[in-house]
Amino acid sequence: MTISTTLWFVYRGMMYCGLSGLLLTLIPHMRLHKRALQLYWLLNLLIMGSWYASQFSTTNWLVVSTLPRWIIALWLNANMAYAALGVGFLVLSMLLRLLRRRSHHLFWRQPNPLLISTACMLSAFGVYEAMSPPLLRQYDVYLDQLPPALNGMKIAQITDSHIGDFVSSDDLKTAVKRLNAEKPDLLVMTGDLLDDERQLPSAFSALAQSNAPLGVIAILGNHEKYHGLDVILKKYQSAELQQHIRLLVDESLPLRYHETEFQIVGVDYPLPANSRRKMAETAELDYMQRSAAKAFRAVNQQEWILCLTHHPDFFDLAAANHASLSLAGHTHGGQVLPLGYTVGKLWFHYLKGWYQRAPSQLYVSTGMGHVWPYRLGVPTEITTFTLHPRIDTK
Repeated sequence: MTISTTLWFVYRGMMYCGLSGLLLTLIPHMRLHKRALQLYWLLNLLIMGSWYASQFSTTNWLVVSTLPRWIIALWLNANMAYAALGVGFLVLSMLLRLLRRRSHHLFWRQPNPLLISTACMLSAFGVYEAMSPPLLRQYDVYLDQLPPALNGMKIAQITDSHIGDFVSSDDLKTAVKRLNAEKPDLLVMTGDLLDDERQLPSAFSALAQSNAPLGVIAILGNHEKYHGLDVILKKYQSAELQQHIRLLVDESLPLRYHETEFQIVGVDYPLPANSRRKMAETAELDYMQRSAAKAFRAVNQQEWILCLTHHPDFFDLAAANHASLSLAGHTHGGQVLPLGYTVGKLWFHYLKGWYQRAPSQLYVSTGMGHVWPYRLGVPTEITTFTLHPRIDTK
């Protein structure tokens, strides 16, 4: 059985397809002709039924292949877009009636040609961007606190890969190979590695392909904690013994580069294990403060500090504990461009890109994956950071 996240998104997809189907079936202006309606419900049954059935197979036999993934993703997003546009159309129609204005424009009598074509275009654009290989972003980072001996050290980041229905272990393996070509000294995985525990072995096999001499350092995200955390922790313990993969949960680890030691700190995600319910803001902050107290307890403050946190809002605590650079994920950058400037700003203090709280810096990656296969204006990414000491020009 898969981690509950994937099945939960199947149910969510069924809701969108059901709402879209009800609009096409019951609303007079939007109702399809009989044969078209029969074809729609048949496709709905076949596509959504196949996706649902795949969740209960021993291996994810359906969505690990490219064509079914595309078909499901396009169908899901076309239905979601049509449901949103259709509800919007109904609301506008009601407002016009309340204002006693009746439009004779053809759109108000036959909206489907425009609504369906717009929904299909939005679906195609968003799915294409979501399914495209992640961008490789490369940054030269100039830090006030960086020792000269660490000049040129390269850190690669993968985050929010969400191995599951729409991102496969092969996609992760390809991302690791692309980063290997950049010859990083360290690879960090900042949470939400996977949503499908059936792909645990192949996901860890992909991470183990890293050629970073300092190894792979990982932290937990919220999706690992939704369900099956014990299985994931055991896999990390096994990987630490067999490969150069290390999980940090509210702890620090000294690493050495060019005979100079630095500290890497990994903090837990503020969520109880096997829970999906978001904590209240005060409880979340309290959880983060306790994580910071444990994670930085054994840190040598005289050495350079790198902080890994899935939740970017931990940055304030990282800066207060003298972390020079923090790397985060979790937000997906809003995933759809308008959300980055509206709802996303309400959810997170730090949404995507670079932030500074002198002398500390934070980078929030948009992630290489997604649980809902849709991106628009916020492409997926993998990232490298080449470190340099900031030169005082005064």
